[in-house]
Amino acid sequence: MWAIFTLQWLRLKREPLLVLSFLGMTLLFVFFLAGNQSDQHITVHTFSEDLPEEVVEERIDELNQSEDFQFESTNRADIEERIESSQISLGVQLEDDDYQLWVGQESQVLMAVDQYLNRYYYQLLRLNALDDDSIDVVSYIDYEIDSVIEQDGMAEKGYNAHVIIGMTLYFSMYTILFSVSNVVTEKRTGTWDRLVVSSLSKLKIYQGQLAYFFTLGMLQIGLSFFIFDYILGYELGSAYGSIVFMLVAYVFSIVALGMLIMGVVQSPQQLQAVIPIVATSMAMLGGALWSIELVSQPFLLLLARFVPIYYGIEGLRQAIIFEAGLSQMIEPASILFLMGVIFMGIGLNLMERK
Repeated sequence: MWAIFTLQWLRLKREPLLVLSFLGMTLLFVFFLAGNQSDQHITVHTFSEDLPEEVVEERIDELNQSEDFQFESTNRADIEERIESSQISLGVQLEDDDYQLWVGQESQVLMAVDQYLNRYYYQLLRLNALDDDSIDVVSYIDYEIDSVIEQDGMAEKGYNAHVIIGMTLYFSMYTILFSVSNVVTEKRTGTWDRLVVSSLSKLKIYQGQLAYFFTLGMLQIGLSFFIFDYILGYELGSAYGSIVFMLVAYVFSIVALGMLIMGVVQSPQQLQAVIPIVATSMAMLGGALWSIELVSQPFLLLLARFVPIYYGIEGLRQAIIFEAGLSQMIEPASILFLMGVIFMGIGLNLMERK
């Protein structure tokens, strides 16, 4: 077993491009889909058609004293274009004693901005009535909007976590399945036959191969999560036991799926065509490319229950976003282990019949 296991790692050392490319694509897709996490301000594009430029700048400076918002001055045409192209969800038109919100779509950000501006203008009018310019307007804005900001932050964390989980599981599936295809190549070139007639038992050969596929998948996912959490600054929670437990179940099911595919296909060329179809279709059905909550077709939701990546995403979301314990991972993990046993049993049976 260990001889086969070591041999596979030596092969990877000679040809690491496949694994590195899928790891790189995971990081690239998450970076562009989830964005950079260093800036936590809510950016609000602002303009005015009535106020002088110096008054607009003064009010923007006052509004920017908040740690949660970053108001930026622009013009009406720019805001209209950005809203129409869905680049921003809202804009603000500042007036002398009031404001107008230009809304492209409803969001938690809209509620927070509206509350902040409403309180700002309320205190501004009060101070104007007092006719005392020595008082700082922002110092009177004591309305707490932390709960709204926190809700929006939780929604953003949930989206980022979904992107990270979906892309990581998706590209790790490619790595595992394409690694399994090496067995088909070995059978076609005769290497497998030489291993079978050697002193190693067939059980040891299978154990060595499966241990390598499983370890490779775990390492790729673990390295991806490590980079996202500790280097790029994405929050992946602290429920490490639940995360590892779900990853073990998911990787086992994908390795078993690879054995099933390997038992069905007849050549490496067929396998090269089948793997992208299987991986992408499962990712689409299971919610890796978009949230499963966006799907309304009952038939598609039913099909999602039959793909491993669906349960992997759901379990990891619970573990990362809500830091669920091991007891809450039992159901999705058990389904993944059951799928893995079924896939493995059918796949090995088909391989032995060839």
